[in-house]
Amino acid sequence: MKLLRPLSIIVLACLHSCSITTSINPKYLTFPLDYSAKLSFKPDSTTILLINRYSPDNKRFTGRKLRTLKSGAFTAIKYAETVLVRLPHVKVITLVDSATFSINTDPVKVLASKYHSDYVLVLTDYDANIFLDGVQNPNAYYNSVVAINFTLFEGNGIYYKKLNGTTSMAQSIRPYFGLLASLVIHPTVGGNRDSINSATKNAVFNALLDYLPHTVSYKRPLYNNASLKPSVTEILAGNFDKAHNLSEPLLRDRDRVTASKAAYNLAVVYEAQGDIDLAINMAQLSLDKYKNGYASTILSDLKKE
Repeated sequence: MKLLRPLSIIVLACLHSCSITTSINPKYLTFPLDYSAKLSFKPDSTTILLINRYSPDNKRFTGRKLRTLKSGAFTAIKYAETVLVRLPHVKVITLVDSATFSINTDPVKVLASKYHSDYVLVLTDYDANIFLDGVQNPNAYYNSVVAINFTLFEGNGIYYKKLNGTTSMAQSIRPYFGLLASLVIHPTVGGNRDSINSATKNAVFNALLDYLPHTVSYKRPLYNNASLKPSVTEILAGNFDKAHNLSEPLLRDRDRVTASKAAYNLAVVYEAQGDIDLAINMAQLSLDKYKNGYASTILSDLKKE
């Protein structure tokens, strides 16, 4: 696989959150960051063949669950097609019948030659379930959880890359009232096809993420103690230069906690500006001054960006 070349389209936006530690009157800065694809296909015209080698029948599912799993797996293949054709110079051929949803056992090399494809994307496994997420006052909340396994072969059928994606989404925007009733009437996969299919699309996107330019929306908490309020006001107004000038002297404050909080806030500023290296330096400085959950979370996230 070739290294990425910049792609200008935005395929999908997704939400990112971070852990919260105790703070006085916390404020939050929400901002988007655009990411290029990490990997790319051929630099010129590319044809990708999509086939299915997953069969829920082999796992002895029956009834509504079997039909929902087939629907979800078919949704996975069709959504992979939808996402991939948005990439420049990419053509997709899909060999999947929604009625029978049969598996294709022909050798990859033979299929690639027959359909003149550069790559063959194979759905190899799919799983969906619904789990209790939590109970509150005394309602119960459930998540639809989907896991997808693709294998991307080059046309020669020899070289391949496994592309796996998972997701967990709220099964319903409305909770189940009463703990006992909700546990007795546990939502089933078979009875929640729409929820499973929606989660499936997210899992597909995650599986193909390395090949997709995308936008992530971050929501970062800010320390808003008395000495930090002037700089926080400028941060929220988007006046990052002024915020830097107000925060920078606090990095040398004799109170290590204040210095730590100022460094963390500057880490958020640099991240919002896309300067990941400086953001990492400030997050590390914040932890060096005084260990705190905000800095630990952002530092972990920054190292993945």
